[in-house]
Amino acid sequence: MPIKDDFKKHYIAVIGGSISGSEAANILAKNGFRVVVFDMNKLPYGKIEDGLPNWHVNLRNRQISEIDEKLNQTNILFVPKTKIGEDIEFLDLVTNWGFSAIILANGAWLDRLLPIPLTEKFIDKSIIYQNSFINWFNHKHEYNYMGKNYFIKNNVLVIGGGLASLDVVKCVMIELVKKQLFIKKGIDVDLFTFEKCGIATVLKDNNILFKDLKIKKVKLIYRRTAKDMPLKSSKDNLIESIEAAQIVSEKLLNKYKDAYLFDFIPLSIPISIVERKDKLSGLILQKVAIKNGVVVPIKDNFKEIKADMIISSIGSIPEKIHGLNYDKSSLKILNGSDCQVFGFENVFAIGNAVTGRGNIQESKKHGSQMTELIMDKHLTEDAFEKWLNQHNNEIKSKVTKQVNQIIKQVSSCDIQEKSIIQSIFDRTSAIHKDIGYSDYHSWIKQNTPNRLEDMSKNNVDCKCS
Repeated sequence: MPIKDDFKKHYIAVIGGSISGSEAANILAKNGFRVVVFDMNKLPYGKIEDGLPNWHVNLRNRQISEIDEKLNQTNILFVPKTKIGEDIEFLDLVTNWGFSAIILANGAWLDRLLPIPLTEKFIDKSIIYQNSFINWFNHKHEYNYMGKNYFIKNNVLVIGGGLASLDVVKCVMIELVKKQLFIKKGIDVDLFTFEKCGIATVLKDNNILFKDLKIKKVKLIYRRTAKDMPLKSSKDNLIESIEAAQIVSEKLLNKYKDAYLFDFIPLSIPISIVERKDKLSGLILQKVAIKNGVVVPIKDNFKEIKADMIISSIGSIPEKIHGLNYDKSSLKILNGSDCQVFGFENVFAIGNAVTGRGNIQESKKHGSQMTELIMDKHLTEDAFEKWLNQHNNEIKSKVTKQVNQIIKQVSSCDIQEKSIIQSIFDRTSAIHKDIGYSDYHSWIKQNTPNRLEDMSKNNVDCKCS
């Protein structure tokens, strides 16, 4: 099929269709560029779909609608289920497809590895990483779910710090309590009530003692103290401001502990697993001290903690793509540029694809802004949405600046020949045919999973703080 001749400028590839990728594609399209957005998943929503626990119903739906509006344009071709580096080699995309520019917006999806030896045989059995765990938690209710399945055991350790780790703890405790409450007492409470009201309040309202459920509390293991958790940043570097922020972080962690009934083990780092009869049975922790802000292991101070399951929540980094240059976990960027990838004239990176450190920095900002909103009340959807909207606006502002730089650089290049543009169109059409893709709207409708209903709208009746 010949292409329409409405747009005269270059064809640009965007890898990743979520917040950064859809914003970049939208800006390019509005400026008359043709765009192909490649995404490794069926849907382009990234961690809006698979990274946020599924109780954020209204928030997720609003973010999804915004992404759909940006990607469903005449001069944007969405190519799902296509992972660059696997389904299409990166250097093939650069060398042979003919794109005027390639923009990496693939985010941070690769879990940081636990710094513990000999864990391989337990991965996805007794040792789970956060990204795959949240994906399962969000989609396990779907009748056609084909992903990894996990059976949450009764003695779980979560390793990490910050709000992402607290979300993992909440998921585990809700899963365990919901199941036992139904089995032992015949009481069925929906996910949204547990999340909104807290486990302690749900049990109190039903006159149930936690000990009667025979559940062991999840233990959250953190290498620093509660005061050091990235839940509140100081407004400046004055000692008084730092100490005030630390007090707020400690108070917020204690609120979570009281609401979701878990234990906190500070100043501890995992050293090795304990294995008995080919089964994970525990974890060896080493106590640490904080000296001048640095975590320092204390010699000969070890402790064994029993565990049937470990969930690692120590952060995510962008997955490395063969053919690109990296400095450790960070994509190497050309000196003097904040988005041009080292070694290429026409490859750029935006959002979390630029650096593996971005995820940690954003989580700190996340904590600082969210804490201001929720110190006097329990965590709410509105509070989270206010933060996420502000966070996304900051991303979009940065992406706009980066894409405008890219547009200037690409616009100085020769206009692509019609045969090259036709070739790109034909290649994407071949992928569409292979996966059964007709148009954006139909594909999204066909592949949007069965969502959990938000029962919290009308049926929550608890004494939430």
